[in-house]
Amino acid sequence: MWPIIVVDATHLKCKYKGVLFVANAFDRNQNIYPLVLGIGDLETDASWHWFFSKLHKAIGECPNLVIISDQNISIENVWHNVFPTAQHGICFYHMKGNMKHTFKLKKRDKLLLYFEQATKSYGIVEFDRHFRKIKGNDEVAQYLESVGLHKWSRAHMNGRRYNVMTTNIAESINSVLRFTRMPPVVHLIDEIINLLVKWFSKHRDFALKCTSTLYPDFGEKKLRRRLECASRMNVVKLNHVEYNVVDSNMDNHAHLTNNTCSCRKFQLEQLPCKHVVAVCRFLKLNVYSMASRYYTRNTLEIHG
Repeated sequence: MWPIIVVDATHLKCKYKGVLFVANAFDRNQNIYPLVLGIGDLETDASWHWFFSKLHKAIGECPNLVIISDQNISIENVWHNVFPTAQHGICFYHMKGNMKHTFKLKKRDKLLLYFEQATKSYGIVEFDRHFRKIKGNDEVAQYLESVGLHKWSRAHMNGRRYNVMTTNIAESINSVLRFTRMPPVVHLIDEIINLLVKWFSKHRDFALKCTSTLYPDFGEKKLRRRLECASRMNVVKLNHVEYNVVDSNMDNHAHLTNNTCSCRKFQLEQLPCKHVVAVCRFLKLNVYSMASRYYTRNTLEIHG
C-alpha cells in the first residue's frame, strides 16, 4: 500500500452512542484497505491518542508515512506524539467547506476554484500562479497561510500525498456502515468483519485473474494515457541520464538516475509522468521498469 493513512470518526446511533474511529489506506488498485477500527466515547485528545496508539501497534514504524484528516483539533494535538516522523495533511474538501462557511463564499466563487487548483498543483511555480489570484482577498489568503501551506498543498508538503487529497475513503467506510451503526456494538463488529471478508475475497479473486504488468484500474490506464500524450513530444538528449522534453512549447527536464522530472509528477506519484514516458520511448526503454513496485501486479497478488 501507499504509505498514506486517512483517519476519520463518525458517531454511532445505537442506544449507548459513542464514536467509531477508522484508519484506511489504499491498495495498489485504489481499493479501500481498512487498517484499524476502534470505538470510543467522544472525539477528545485522549480518545484520538488511544486510537493512534492502536494504529501504531498494528502497523509499526512506517517510513515516509503521511496521515490525512479533517481539521479536527484533537487530531492536530496528538498525532505527532505517536507518529513523530510522519507528515500530516488536511483534506482539501474540508478546507474548502470551512472557507465557504467562514467567508460566506458561494458555491461557484472563483476563490474556491483557485484554491482547488493551488491544492492540486505539483510544482511551486504552478502553485504560486494560482495562489496569487487568491491573494486578491487578503482575509482568505491569510487564513490559508495560517493553517500552513504544507498541510493542504501537494507542492509544499515534505512527504508524498500521491493523489490522496481528501478523506473520501474514510467517509466511504462511514457511508457503507451507516445502517450498521444503529445496532449494539457487538453486531456492528460482526457486520464490519463480514464486510471486510467479502471485500478481501473479491480482491483476491481479481488478483488471481489479473494479467497486466501494473494495476489495470489505476496504474495501467494512467500510463496508457501518458503513452498517447508522449507520442507528440520532442526529446533532446542533454547527457546519458538527463533529457529535455518539449511539451506544448514548454521545456521539462527529466533525470533518469534520480527518477525526477521538473513537472514533479514522477517523484510525487512514483509513476512515470508523460515526459519520462517520452524519454523511455526515445531510448526504447521499458516504461514499466520506471514505475514503483507499489503499482505492479506482483504486489496485488501478495495482497490477495
